[in-house]
Amino acid sequence: MNIPLKLRFIYLSLSFTLVLCTAMTFAQDSETTTSPSLLLGQGDQLARVKAGLKVGHPNFVAALKTIVSNADAALEQPTVNVVDEGAVPPSGDPHDYYSYSPYWWPNPENPDGPYIWRDGEVNPDRKTSDITRIEAMVDRVTSLIPAWYFTGDERYAESAVEQLRTWFLDPETKMNPNAQFGQKRRGHDYNSPSGVLEVWRMHWVIDCAILLESYAGWTEDDAKALRSWFSQFATWMVESPTGIEESMQPNNHGTWYNAQLILYALYGNNFDLARQHLDAMPTRIFSQVFIDGRQPQELIRTRSLNYSIFNARALITVARLGRHLDYDLFAYRSLEGRSIKLAVDYMTPFILGENDWPIVQIRPQSNESAAQLYWDASIGFQDREYANVLRQLPESPLPSAIVQLLDPLPDGW
Repeated sequence: MNIPLKLRFIYLSLSFTLVLCTAMTFAQDSETTTSPSLLLGQGDQLARVKAGLKVGHPNFVAALKTIVSNADAALEQPTVNVVDEGAVPPSGDPHDYYSYSPYWWPNPENPDGPYIWRDGEVNPDRKTSDITRIEAMVDRVTSLIPAWYFTGDERYAESAVEQLRTWFLDPETKMNPNAQFGQKRRGHDYNSPSGVLEVWRMHWVIDCAILLESYAGWTEDDAKALRSWFSQFATWMVESPTGIEESMQPNNHGTWYNAQLILYALYGNNFDLARQHLDAMPTRIFSQVFIDGRQPQELIRTRSLNYSIFNARALITVARLGRHLDYDLFAYRSLEGRSIKLAVDYMTPFILGENDWPIVQIRPQSNESAAQLYWDASIGFQDREYANVLRQLPESPLPSAIVQLLDPLPDGW
Protein backbone atom coordinates (compact mmCIF):
# COMPACT_ATOMS: atom_id res chain seq x y z
CA MET A 1 0.00 0.00 0.00
CA ASN A 2 1.50 3.40 -0.96
CA ILE A 3 1.69 6.14 1.67
CA PRO A 4 -1.10 8.45 0.36
CA LEU A 5 -3.52 5.50 0.04
CA LYS A 6 -2.62 4.31 3.52
CA LEU A 7 -3.19 7.79 4.96
CA ARG A 8 -6.54 7.98 3.19
CA PHE A 9 -7.57 4.64 4.73
CA ILE A 10 -6.56 5.85 8.20
CA TYR A 11 -8.46 9.09 7.65
CA LEU A 12 -11.64 7.27 6.64
CA SER A 13 -11.38 4.93 9.63
CA LEU A 14 -10.93 7.84 12.02
CA SER A 15 -13.81 9.70 10.38
CA PHE A 16 -16.17 6.74 10.89
CA THR A 17 -15.07 6.46 14.53
CA LEU A 18 -15.62 10.20 15.08
CA VAL A 19 -19.09 10.10 13.54
CA LEU A 20 -19.97 7.02 15.58
CA CYS A 21 -18.77 8.56 18.85
CA THR A 22 -20.61 11.83 18.14
CA ALA A 23 -23.82 9.96 17.36
CA MET A 24 -23.37 7.79 20.44
CA THR A 25 -22.97 10.87 22.66
CA PHE A 26 -26.21 12.28 21.22
CA ALA A 27 -28.06 8.99 21.71
CA GLN A 28 -26.86 8.61 25.29
CA ASP A 29 -27.69 12.19 26.19
CA SER A 30 -31.24 11.81 24.86
CA GLU A 31 -31.85 8.39 26.42
CA THR A 32 -34.46 8.11 29.13
CA THR A 33 -33.55 6.62 32.48
CA THR A 34 -35.89 3.66 31.98
CA SER A 35 -34.55 0.64 30.08
CA PRO A 36 -36.82 -0.57 27.27
CA SER A 37 -38.70 -3.70 28.33
CA LEU A 38 -37.47 -5.95 25.54
CA LEU A 39 -38.95 -9.44 25.23
CA LEU A 40 -36.35 -11.34 23.19
CA GLY A 41 -33.40 -9.14 23.99
CA GLN A 42 -32.11 -7.60 27.21
CA GLY A 43 -33.25 -4.07 27.79
CA ASP A 44 -31.12 -3.75 30.89
CA GLN A 45 -27.97 -4.32 28.81
CA LEU A 46 -28.56 -1.57 26.26
CA ALA A 47 -26.78 1.07 28.33
CA ARG A 48 -23.74 -1.23 28.49
CA VAL A 49 -23.83 -1.66 24.72
CA LYS A 50 -24.01 2.11 24.21
CA ALA A 51 -21.11 2.61 26.59
CA GLY A 52 -19.15 -0.08 24.76
CA LEU A 53 -19.81 1.62 21.44
CA LYS A 54 -18.62 4.93 22.85
CA VAL A 55 -15.25 3.47 23.85
CA GLY A 56 -14.89 1.44 20.64
CA HIS A 57 -15.74 -2.11 21.75
CA PRO A 58 -14.73 -3.97 18.55
CA ASN A 59 -17.64 -6.43 18.35
CA PHE A 60 -20.27 -3.80 19.14
CA VAL A 61 -18.73 -1.35 16.67
CA ALA A 62 -18.61 -4.00 13.93
CA ALA A 63 -22.22 -4.98 14.58
CA LEU A 64 -23.40 -1.37 14.48
CA LYS A 65 -21.41 -0.73 11.31
CA THR A 66 -23.34 -3.60 9.68
CA ILE A 67 -26.66 -2.27 10.99
CA VAL A 68 -25.96 1.28 9.78
CA SER A 69 -24.84 0.04 6.36
CA ASN A 70 -28.09 -1.92 6.00
CA ALA A 71 -30.11 1.03 7.27
CA ASP A 72 -28.46 3.39 4.79
CA ALA A 73 -29.41 0.99 2.01
CA ALA A 74 -32.97 0.83 3.37
CA LEU A 75 -33.27 4.60 3.19
CA GLU A 76 -32.78 4.35 -0.56
CA GLN A 77 -35.51 1.73 -0.96
CA PRO A 78 -39.31 2.11 -0.94
CA THR A 79 -41.46 0.65 1.81
CA VAL A 80 -42.84 -2.80 1.08
CA ASN A 81 -46.33 -4.13 1.65
CA VAL A 82 -48.29 -7.32 1.24
CA VAL A 83 -50.80 -6.16 -1.37
CA ASP A 84 -48.84 -4.66 -4.28
CA GLU A 85 -47.42 -7.68 -6.08
CA GLY A 86 -47.76 -11.41 -6.45
CA ALA A 87 -50.62 -13.86 -6.86
CA VAL A 88 -53.89 -13.21 -5.07
CA PRO A 89 -54.52 -15.73 -2.25
CA PRO A 90 -57.46 -18.16 -2.46
CA SER A 91 -59.52 -15.83 -0.26
CA GLY A 92 -59.39 -13.17 -2.96
CA ASP A 93 -58.19 -10.67 -0.35
CA PRO A 94 -54.72 -9.30 -1.22
CA HIS A 95 -54.24 -8.33 2.44
CA ASP A 96 -53.95 -12.02 3.33
CA TYR A 97 -50.36 -13.25 3.46
CA TYR A 98 -49.73 -15.80 0.68
CA SER A 99 -46.63 -17.92 0.08
CA TYR A 100 -45.59 -21.27 -1.36
CA SER A 101 -44.25 -24.19 0.64
CA PRO A 102 -40.46 -24.56 0.23
CA TYR A 103 -40.13 -28.33 -0.13
CA TRP A 104 -42.91 -28.98 -2.66
CA TRP A 105 -42.03 -29.49 -6.34
CA PRO A 106 -43.70 -30.45 -9.62
CA ASN A 107 -44.21 -34.19 -10.00
CA PRO A 108 -41.98 -35.44 -12.87
CA GLU A 109 -44.58 -38.10 -13.63
CA ASN A 110 -47.41 -35.56 -13.68
CA PRO A 111 -45.93 -32.07 -14.31
CA ASP A 112 -49.34 -30.38 -14.43
CA GLY A 113 -50.64 -32.15 -11.34
CA PRO A 114 -50.32 -31.49 -7.61
CA TYR A 115 -46.84 -30.79 -6.28
CA ILE A 116 -44.98 -33.51 -4.33
CA TRP A 117 -42.77 -33.45 -1.23
CA ARG A 118 -38.93 -33.33 -1.46
CA ASP A 119 -37.72 -32.80 2.10
CA GLY A 120 -34.85 -30.38 2.55
CA GLU A 121 -34.79 -29.22 -1.10
CA VAL A 122 -36.08 -25.66 -1.50
CA ASN A 123 -38.02 -24.89 -4.67
CA PRO A 124 -36.75 -21.48 -5.94
CA ASP A 125 -40.27 -20.74 -7.17
CA ARG A 126 -41.09 -20.05 -3.52
CA LYS A 127 -39.44 -16.63 -3.85
CA THR A 128 -42.22 -15.43 -6.15
CA SER A 129 -44.62 -15.11 -3.21
CA ASP A 130 -45.09 -12.89 -0.15
CA ILE A 131 -42.11 -14.50 1.57
CA THR A 132 -39.83 -12.03 -0.24
CA ARG A 133 -41.90 -9.07 0.92
CA ILE A 134 -42.12 -10.08 4.57
CA GLU A 135 -38.37 -10.67 4.60
CA ALA A 136 -37.77 -7.25 3.06
CA MET A 137 -40.04 -5.64 5.66
CA VAL A 138 -38.21 -7.38 8.50
CA ASP A 139 -34.79 -6.46 7.11
CA ARG A 140 -35.80 -2.80 6.88
CA VAL A 141 -37.31 -2.55 10.36
CA THR A 142 -34.54 -4.48 12.09
CA SER A 143 -31.83 -2.30 10.59
CA LEU A 144 -33.50 1.12 10.65
CA ILE A 145 -34.64 1.09 14.27
CA PRO A 146 -31.36 -0.11 15.87
CA ALA A 147 -29.48 2.33 13.63
CA TRP A 148 -31.63 5.16 15.00
CA TYR A 149 -31.48 3.91 18.59
CA PHE A 150 -27.71 3.65 18.72
CA THR A 151 -26.81 6.73 16.63
CA GLY A 152 -29.69 9.14 17.26
CA ASP A 153 -30.14 9.79 13.52
CA GLU A 154 -33.90 10.35 13.17
CA ARG A 155 -33.91 9.66 9.44
CA TYR A 156 -33.80 5.98 10.32
CA ALA A 157 -36.68 6.24 12.77
CA GLU A 158 -38.84 8.17 10.32
CA SER A 159 -38.36 5.53 7.65
CA ALA A 160 -39.04 2.73 10.14
CA VAL A 161 -42.29 4.38 11.25
CA GLU A 162 -43.41 4.57 7.63
CA GLN A 163 -42.58 0.89 7.09
CA LEU A 164 -44.36 -0.32 10.23
CA ARG A 165 -47.47 1.71 9.43
CA THR A 166 -47.46 0.44 5.85
CA TRP A 167 -47.19 -3.26 6.74
CA PHE A 168 -49.29 -3.41 9.90
CA LEU A 169 -51.55 -0.36 10.26
CA ASP A 170 -52.53 1.37 7.01
CA PRO A 171 -55.96 0.04 5.87
CA GLU A 172 -54.86 0.27 2.24
CA THR A 173 -51.70 -1.81 2.56
CA LYS A 174 -51.65 -3.69 5.87
CA MET A 175 -51.35 -7.45 6.25
CA ASN A 176 -54.34 -9.16 7.82
CA PRO A 177 -53.31 -10.72 11.18
CA ASN A 178 -53.27 -14.35 10.01
CA ALA A 179 -51.13 -16.81 8.06
CA GLN A 180 -54.02 -18.83 6.67
CA PHE A 181 -52.45 -19.07 3.22
CA GLY A 182 -48.79 -19.33 4.16
CA GLN A 183 -46.79 -22.16 2.58
CA LYS A 184 -49.54 -23.27 0.21
CA ARG A 185 -48.83 -26.42 -1.78
CA ARG A 186 -49.63 -25.95 -5.45
CA GLY A 187 -52.38 -28.21 -6.64
CA HIS A 188 -53.63 -28.88 -3.09
CA ASP A 189 -56.65 -27.28 -1.42
CA TYR A 190 -55.11 -27.95 1.99
CA ASN A 191 -54.04 -24.90 4.04
CA SER A 192 -50.69 -25.83 5.49
CA PRO A 193 -50.16 -24.95 9.16
CA SER A 194 -46.49 -24.37 8.30
CA GLY A 195 -47.36 -20.81 7.35
CA VAL A 196 -47.45 -20.08 11.08
CA LEU A 197 -43.80 -21.05 11.41
CA GLU A 198 -42.89 -18.91 8.41
CA VAL A 199 -44.06 -15.64 9.93
CA TRP A 200 -41.77 -16.21 12.92
CA ARG A 201 -39.47 -14.09 10.78
CA MET A 202 -41.18 -11.07 12.36
CA HIS A 203 -39.93 -11.78 15.90
CA TRP A 204 -37.26 -9.05 16.14
CA VAL A 205 -39.76 -6.54 14.75
CA ILE A 206 -41.41 -6.63 18.18
CA ASP A 207 -38.33 -5.66 20.18
CA CYS A 208 -37.51 -3.00 17.59
CA ALA A 209 -41.03 -1.59 17.95
CA ILE A 210 -40.54 -1.51 21.72
CA LEU A 211 -37.35 0.53 21.21
CA LEU A 212 -39.27 2.86 18.90
CA GLU A 213 -41.77 3.70 21.65
CA SER A 214 -39.28 6.30 22.93
CA TYR A 215 -39.39 8.12 19.57
CA ALA A 216 -41.92 10.96 19.37
CA GLY A 217 -42.81 10.19 15.77
CA TRP A 218 -44.11 6.75 16.76
CA THR A 219 -47.22 7.79 18.62
CA GLU A 220 -48.96 6.11 21.53
CA ASP A 221 -51.80 5.27 19.14
CA ASP A 222 -49.32 3.65 16.76
CA ALA A 223 -47.86 1.56 19.56
CA LYS A 224 -51.29 0.45 20.80
CA ALA A 225 -52.41 -0.43 17.29
CA LEU A 226 -49.31 -2.55 16.63
CA ARG A 227 -49.68 -4.36 19.95
CA SER A 228 -53.31 -4.98 19.05
CA TRP A 229 -52.30 -6.39 15.65
CA PHE A 230 -50.03 -8.99 17.25
CA SER A 231 -52.66 -9.76 19.89
CA GLN A 232 -55.14 -10.43 17.07
CA PHE A 233 -52.60 -12.67 15.38
CA ALA A 234 -52.20 -14.64 18.63
CA THR A 235 -55.97 -15.00 18.84
CA TRP A 236 -56.04 -16.31 15.28
CA MET A 237 -53.33 -18.82 16.19
CA VAL A 238 -55.41 -20.35 19.00
CA GLU A 239 -58.83 -20.17 17.33
CA SER A 240 -58.26 -21.04 13.66
CA PRO A 241 -58.07 -24.65 12.41
CA THR A 242 -54.72 -23.83 10.80
CA GLY A 243 -53.26 -22.46 14.03
CA ILE A 244 -54.67 -25.30 16.11
CA GLU A 245 -53.16 -27.88 13.74
CA GLU A 246 -49.74 -26.23 14.00
CA SER A 247 -49.97 -26.21 17.80
CA MET A 248 -50.40 -29.99 17.71
CA GLN A 249 -47.23 -30.69 15.72
CA PRO A 250 -44.87 -32.82 17.85
CA ASN A 251 -41.65 -31.43 16.33
CA ASN A 252 -40.00 -28.02 15.91
CA HIS A 253 -43.16 -26.65 14.30
CA GLY A 254 -45.05 -27.07 17.56
CA THR A 255 -42.20 -25.62 19.62
CA TRP A 256 -41.84 -22.54 17.42
CA TYR A 257 -45.63 -22.20 17.56
CA ASN A 258 -45.30 -21.95 21.35
CA ALA A 259 -42.46 -19.43 21.05
CA GLN A 260 -44.36 -17.27 18.60
CA LEU A 261 -47.65 -17.36 20.48
CA ILE A 262 -46.04 -16.55 23.82
CA LEU A 263 -44.07 -13.66 22.30
CA TYR A 264 -47.14 -12.17 20.63
CA ALA A 265 -49.26 -12.68 23.74
CA LEU A 266 -46.67 -10.95 25.93
CA TYR A 267 -46.39 -8.04 23.51
CA GLY A 268 -50.18 -7.79 23.30
CA ASN A 269 -50.48 -7.90 27.13
CA ASN A 270 -52.44 -11.18 26.99
CA PHE A 271 -50.57 -12.71 29.90
CA ASP A 272 -53.14 -15.41 30.66
CA LEU A 273 -52.72 -16.82 27.15
CA ALA A 274 -48.93 -16.81 27.53
CA ARG A 275 -49.17 -18.61 30.89
CA GLN A 276 -51.49 -21.22 29.41
CA HIS A 277 -48.87 -22.23 26.85
CA LEU A 278 -45.98 -22.00 29.29
CA ASP A 279 -47.84 -24.39 31.59
CA ALA A 280 -47.82 -26.99 28.80
CA MET A 281 -44.10 -26.75 28.04
CA PRO A 282 -42.82 -29.46 30.43
CA THR A 283 -44.99 -31.94 28.54
CA ARG A 284 -43.49 -30.82 25.23
CA ILE A 285 -39.92 -31.05 26.56
CA PHE A 286 -40.63 -34.54 27.89
CA SER A 287 -42.06 -35.70 24.56
CA GLN A 288 -39.31 -34.18 22.40
CA VAL A 289 -36.15 -35.16 24.28
CA PHE A 290 -35.11 -38.80 24.77
CA ILE A 291 -33.31 -39.82 27.95
CA ASP A 292 -29.97 -39.67 26.09
CA GLY A 293 -30.68 -36.19 24.67
CA ARG A 294 -31.72 -37.13 21.13
CA GLN A 295 -34.74 -35.33 19.68
CA PRO A 296 -36.54 -38.14 17.82
CA GLN A 297 -39.02 -35.96 15.94
CA GLU A 298 -36.14 -34.15 14.24
CA LEU A 299 -34.15 -37.28 13.41
CA ILE A 300 -36.56 -38.34 10.67
CA ARG A 301 -35.66 -35.28 8.55
CA THR A 302 -33.08 -35.28 5.76
CA ARG A 303 -31.16 -32.57 7.64
CA SER A 304 -31.60 -34.10 11.05
CA LEU A 305 -28.80 -32.24 12.84
CA ASN A 306 -29.99 -28.89 11.50
CA TYR A 307 -33.50 -29.59 12.73
CA SER A 308 -32.27 -30.84 16.09
CA ILE A 309 -30.43 -27.51 16.53
CA PHE A 310 -33.50 -25.64 15.31
CA ASN A 311 -35.82 -27.27 17.82
CA ALA A 312 -33.38 -26.80 20.71
CA ARG A 313 -33.22 -23.11 19.82
CA ALA A 314 -37.02 -22.96 19.99
CA LEU A 315 -37.06 -24.63 23.42
CA ILE A 316 -34.51 -22.12 24.71
CA THR A 317 -36.46 -19.23 23.20
CA VAL A 318 -39.64 -20.34 24.99
CA ALA A 319 -37.73 -20.77 28.25
CA ARG A 320 -36.25 -17.29 28.00
CA LEU A 321 -39.66 -15.78 27.25
CA GLY A 322 -41.05 -17.65 30.25
CA ARG A 323 -38.82 -15.69 32.59
CA HIS A 324 -40.95 -12.60 31.94
CA LEU A 325 -43.70 -14.41 33.85
CA ASP A 326 -41.40 -16.09 36.40
CA TYR A 327 -41.33 -19.52 34.76
CA ASP A 328 -38.03 -21.41 35.03
CA LEU A 329 -38.13 -23.99 32.26
CA PHE A 330 -34.34 -24.09 32.26
CA ALA A 331 -34.56 -25.93 35.59
CA TYR A 332 -37.12 -28.47 34.37
CA ARG A 333 -35.96 -32.11 34.64
CA SER A 334 -38.15 -35.16 34.19
CA LEU A 335 -37.64 -38.11 36.51
CA GLU A 336 -35.46 -39.69 33.82
CA GLY A 337 -33.49 -36.47 33.36
CA ARG A 338 -35.06 -35.19 30.14
CA SER A 339 -34.38 -31.47 29.80
CA ILE A 340 -33.48 -28.70 27.40
CA LYS A 341 -29.87 -28.84 28.57
CA LEU A 342 -29.67 -32.55 27.85
CA ALA A 343 -30.72 -31.92 24.24
CA VAL A 344 -28.07 -29.21 23.78
CA ASP A 345 -25.29 -31.23 25.40
CA TYR A 346 -26.08 -34.31 23.32
CA MET A 347 -25.47 -32.40 20.08
CA THR A 348 -22.31 -30.56 21.13
CA PRO A 349 -19.65 -33.17 20.21
CA PHE A 350 -21.28 -33.66 16.82
CA ILE A 351 -21.52 -29.93 16.13
CA LEU A 352 -17.86 -29.48 17.06
CA GLY A 353 -16.86 -32.36 14.78
CA GLU A 354 -15.56 -34.52 17.62
CA ASN A 355 -17.95 -37.30 16.58
CA ASP A 356 -19.64 -38.07 13.27
CA TRP A 357 -23.38 -37.44 13.20
CA PRO A 358 -24.85 -40.94 12.73
CA ILE A 359 -28.13 -39.96 11.06
CA VAL A 360 -29.12 -38.54 7.65
CA GLN A 361 -27.76 -35.06 6.93
CA ILE A 362 -27.88 -34.29 3.21
CA ARG A 363 -25.98 -31.01 3.62
CA PRO A 364 -23.48 -29.79 6.23
CA GLN A 365 -25.15 -28.32 9.29
CA SER A 366 -25.28 -24.54 9.63
CA ASN A 367 -22.62 -23.07 11.88
CA GLU A 368 -24.64 -19.85 11.98
CA SER A 369 -27.59 -21.69 13.50
CA ALA A 370 -25.25 -23.45 15.95
CA ALA A 371 -23.78 -20.08 16.94
CA GLN A 372 -27.26 -18.80 17.75
CA LEU A 373 -27.94 -21.96 19.76
CA TYR A 374 -24.91 -21.56 22.02
CA TRP A 375 -25.34 -17.80 22.29
CA ASP A 376 -28.90 -18.32 23.55
CA ALA A 377 -27.88 -21.24 25.74
CA SER A 378 -25.11 -19.28 27.44
CA ILE A 379 -27.54 -16.47 28.30
CA GLY A 380 -30.47 -18.75 29.10
CA PHE A 381 -28.57 -21.12 31.36
CA GLN A 382 -26.23 -18.33 32.51
CA ASP A 383 -23.38 -20.70 31.74
CA ARG A 384 -20.11 -19.41 30.29
CA GLU A 385 -19.21 -22.87 29.00
CA TYR A 386 -21.72 -22.49 26.19
CA ALA A 387 -20.04 -19.24 25.18
CA ASN A 388 -16.77 -21.18 25.09
CA VAL A 389 -18.36 -23.77 22.79
CA LEU A 390 -19.54 -20.93 20.55
CA ARG A 391 -15.94 -19.85 20.06
CA GLN A 392 -14.87 -23.37 19.14
CA LEU A 393 -17.25 -23.54 16.19
CA PRO A 394 -15.62 -23.73 12.76
CA GLU A 395 -14.96 -20.26 11.32
CA SER A 396 -16.06 -18.71 14.65
CA PRO A 397 -19.42 -17.37 13.44
CA LEU A 398 -21.44 -14.89 15.46
CA PRO A 399 -25.21 -14.36 15.45
CA SER A 400 -26.73 -11.48 13.51
CA ALA A 401 -25.79 -7.90 14.28
CA ILE A 402 -29.15 -7.18 15.91
CA VAL A 403 -28.66 -10.10 18.31
CA GLN A 404 -25.21 -8.86 19.26
CA LEU A 405 -26.55 -5.38 20.05
CA LEU A 406 -29.93 -6.12 21.64
CA ASP A 407 -29.09 -9.45 23.30
CA PRO A 408 -25.38 -9.32 24.18
CA LEU A 409 -23.41 -11.93 26.05
CA PRO A 410 -22.34 -10.96 29.58
CA ASP A 411 -19.33 -8.68 29.74
CA GLY A 412 -16.09 -10.63 29.28
CA TRP A 413 -17.72 -13.76 27.87
